[in-house]
Amino acid sequence: MDRHLRLNRRGWASRLALWSAPALFIAVLFYLPLGSILIRGLNSNTLSVLATPEVQAAIWFTLVQAIASVLLALLIGVPLAYLVYRRRFFGASVLRNFLVIPFVLPTIIVVIALQPIRILPAPIAIVIANLFLNLSLVIRIVGSVWRTIDFNLDDAAALDGASTFTTITRVHLPMLRHAISSAAALVFLYCATSFGIVLVFGSPKFQSIETETYFALNQRLDFNTASALAIVQTLITLIAFGLSSRQAEPAIEIETRVARRAPALAAILASGFLIAFFVIPLAAILLRGLNANALANLSTLGSRGLLDISVWQAIGNSLRNAAIAAVIATTLGSLVARLCAGRGWLQSLWLLPLGVSSVMLGFGYLVSFGSGPLPLRSSWMVIPLVQAILATPLVVRQVAAAYAGIPADLAEAAANAGAGSWQIWRHIEAPLIATAIRNSAAFALLVSLGEFGAASLLSFGDQATLPVVLYRLISRPGEQNYSMAMAAAALLILLVFAVVALSSTRIRIRRRRAPSAL
Repeated sequence: MDRHLRLNRRGWASRLALWSAPALFIAVLFYLPLGSILIRGLNSNTLSVLATPEVQAAIWFTLVQAIASVLLALLIGVPLAYLVYRRRFFGASVLRNFLVIPFVLPTIIVVIALQPIRILPAPIAIVIANLFLNLSLVIRIVGSVWRTIDFNLDDAAALDGASTFTTITRVHLPMLRHAISSAAALVFLYCATSFGIVLVFGSPKFQSIETETYFALNQRLDFNTASALAIVQTLITLIAFGLSSRQAEPAIEIETRVARRAPALAAILASGFLIAFFVIPLAAILLRGLNANALANLSTLGSRGLLDISVWQAIGNSLRNAAIAAVIATTLGSLVARLCAGRGWLQSLWLLPLGVSSVMLGFGYLVSFGSGPLPLRSSWMVIPLVQAILATPLVVRQVAAAYAGIPADLAEAAANAGAGSWQIWRHIEAPLIATAIRNSAAFALLVSLGEFGAASLLSFGDQATLPVVLYRLISRPGEQNYSMAMAAAALLILLVFAVVALSSTRIRIRRRRAPSAL
């Protein structure tokens, strides 16, 4: 009995030691700065600040543009999800694989790709840019559930005289309501925090909560306004995050037959729209940016010495920061997913950064880490640490989903055979979650590489990141600056393509080898 007691104590001690690193990480680098700005905003001046016309206009515009973007994304995305995932036509699988690209592209790349729409009124340009970023999210979330609906239901409805439209509206859509609502909440969350898009396409008349916070800090040093706006933004994004956490109901996948072929006209229209909306703008950047003169200018400081560092140096900073952030996020996120297995309420403590904007978090770092025992604001490590905080929830979600798919009897059988927790993880769990870890690491790398909100507040001098440098280039007139922006954007697009292609290739190779390993 004494031996079992010692073993139990040793198990608790090792588990507590494993918990210490991620708990300290999230407490110090997320909850402390977030709490600092929320406490700072709770003062007697908060109501008077929120009553000012500029602040009220920013709040209303944030809500209105996000709601309009959600409605447009659903209006276009749901029919496209049906065609791309439910129907069969030439090139459908290619489109499904390509749809991950727009969502993981850095916001600043989307801004550069959509420069022609700057002639439109600011609200319309912002909604179109939000659609570019989030349409693929709606298509993938709704389509992945739609493709699992049994085709026998369609046949039964057809025998009763129902048309295809009636079947979709009366049978399919009720089964898709959770997927659609989850996609809508996520799109609202991302559009309410679309800092880079509003910063470039907005105007003095149309500012969001995040851009108003940015100008309050950078131009007026108005911490009271920034703190009050931080409270409102945090409340909005947390509500959207809570709604988005409701995942679609699990569907029973019954692949009884191959999907029916889509009508030729519908397939042509869907493919044509996706190519025109996504492929052509990105191809235009590649064609204009990948030339010798534009690439040669990347080693300069731009027209009239606009930049503090060259674009190549900024690329080096971004790659270094993103690599460090991805390693931290993947390591701690995978550990948290393992420790939180079966404890969804506990896992939510590490998912909360998904519901807080990067601008608000950057503001929290300005307030919390300017001096004292942890003066991170003066260190270049502040950027990868912020990026790691923002990327960790993505890793936790993906790896936790992989853990949930592991049959419980495998670990139980190994434990009954005398295997310890380390042996169970190494020989059983690790091989089964390896793909999820690789995918989440790639995603964390891409998200960190394109992070702009916090970097715009925290990067300085020779530590500027590529998104910050790109924003400076496109914000100043001049052919040299614009060509440099196009060249840097082209290189970043190629890097995103390479990471996504490598990740997809490894998945396909693993699937092909799986049967032979049985």
